[in-house]
Amino acid sequence: MSRFGDLAVVKELTPRTLALFFFMSIGAINFGFDNNWWNCALSLQEFADYYGPPSKDGGPKTLPSSWQSAGSGTANAGMVIGCLIAGAIGRRVGRRMSIVVLVGIALVGMIIQNAIHSFWAVMAGRMINAISMGIESNVMPMYMAELAPPAIRGSIVNFYQWWQMIGALLAVGIVFGSRHYGNEWSFRIVMLVQLIIPILLFCIVWILPESPRWLLMKDRREDAYKSLAFIRKGAATPMEVEQELDLLQEANFEQEHFHRATSYKDCIQGSNGRRTLIAASVQVLQQLQGNSFISSYGVIYLQQLGVTDALKAQVIFVSMSLAGASFAFYLADRVGRRPLFLSTAVLAWACIWFSAGLSSFWPGGVSGGPVAKGSLSCMLIWSCLTTLGWGSCVWITTSEVATAQLREKTISIATIFSFIAVLLVTYINPFVQNAPGNLGSKVGFVYGSFSVIAFVWVYFMVPELSGRSLEELDELFQSKVSARMFKSYQCSGVGAKITAIQDLNANAHAHILEGKGGGDSEVVSQENVNMDAKV
Repeated sequence: MSRFGDLAVVKELTPRTLALFFFMSIGAINFGFDNNWWNCALSLQEFADYYGPPSKDGGPKTLPSSWQSAGSGTANAGMVIGCLIAGAIGRRVGRRMSIVVLVGIALVGMIIQNAIHSFWAVMAGRMINAISMGIESNVMPMYMAELAPPAIRGSIVNFYQWWQMIGALLAVGIVFGSRHYGNEWSFRIVMLVQLIIPILLFCIVWILPESPRWLLMKDRREDAYKSLAFIRKGAATPMEVEQELDLLQEANFEQEHFHRATSYKDCIQGSNGRRTLIAASVQVLQQLQGNSFISSYGVIYLQQLGVTDALKAQVIFVSMSLAGASFAFYLADRVGRRPLFLSTAVLAWACIWFSAGLSSFWPGGVSGGPVAKGSLSCMLIWSCLTTLGWGSCVWITTSEVATAQLREKTISIATIFSFIAVLLVTYINPFVQNAPGNLGSKVGFVYGSFSVIAFVWVYFMVPELSGRSLEELDELFQSKVSARMFKSYQCSGVGAKITAIQDLNANAHAHILEGKGGGDSEVVSQENVNMDAKV
């Protein structure tokens, strides 16, 4: 218990901080919910009967591969549009009001899906809703990273991935529970429940503080102080808040006057080009390893593995993903992003290849017996591992790798490339997995191969970013430190001071809670000495 109490996440995660980030990220439910209700609905005969074209031979209706491709891929095109406009919205109106904008767009899309009973209306509604998810995938992780103390930034930003998995579990659970109706309500209930998510987020957003870093960039220091004081209440004294704000302002001044990076062109030049490459590469490799494939066609794939009740298996599958996201709360900061990327890439490659090989080449094929169970077991482990390493850590890395002046643009570029990869996978996969490619379960070999590529890429290109303030990362990249040397490199600039004061707030918080010291001033004085010694 003593060792548990010494963990940074226990010291720095005050009730206020926990509540703030817990509710701030709740809109990510929509991201996981949308993909997974669609994934599950595609497996329902009732969905095909309601929306599918007439059968030529008088048999049950089916949704052609071209319709599946259009329904899945067009939504991802909406995410690309959302990513394109997210940066401009975030810079102009701030992080908090960006949430209000995306809520309005999401509600329009969901109302269209439910009000017009047509496959193409559902597709159009999902595309509009996807625009809101594109904005959210840019704004929300960035917002959380800017507010989080460096020692627990991984745990904090992981709430975004965790809520996605909660949304996915809710979606598959609702479809699984309502499929017994045997009519349109087998899938329409889940479409209606989705409306609750943006309404809930709209109610929460008004109690959230604006990002102090964004306010400082807009020369609104007084508002930045109020925001930072609200966030750090219970973990830092007023003097420490003022000191942290001074350091953030000094770091902004350095970046504006000595580096002057403001345009999209700057995102691909020098150290900022390296940062953009890292953010974009982990996003794309996440999708190419099978994330987008499983999100859109996972139930169909489980059927091809020989699983007799694929929808029930999908509930378990998503539960394993949620377990992976839950482990990341501890491991992302304790172990680090880079080790998780490397280890999970290797293990994911082994799991998906073994699963595909077992179901594809076992003598006599699969028919729901031990072979199908073995294939499913491998995929369940794959689901947990990929969410831990290539789900949670991807969003954490994307949110923290960019410099302050280019943060919106860098994240926008990274997520655009990600959703372009998703778009290609969702459009092309039906023609490879089904007719005319007819790979079936062998398609797992394709996605597993990218895990090997991901391992090599991370080893040489992706550094360890945990435990550093966002401003300290500026110094590391501008000093051209190699990926393998990031962890041990000692910084000495203003960014290191910001890291020190934010980390030492945890000790000050512990002193205040335990009633030690002669008051706030004594604690602050001692912490200042400790901070100077650490720097």
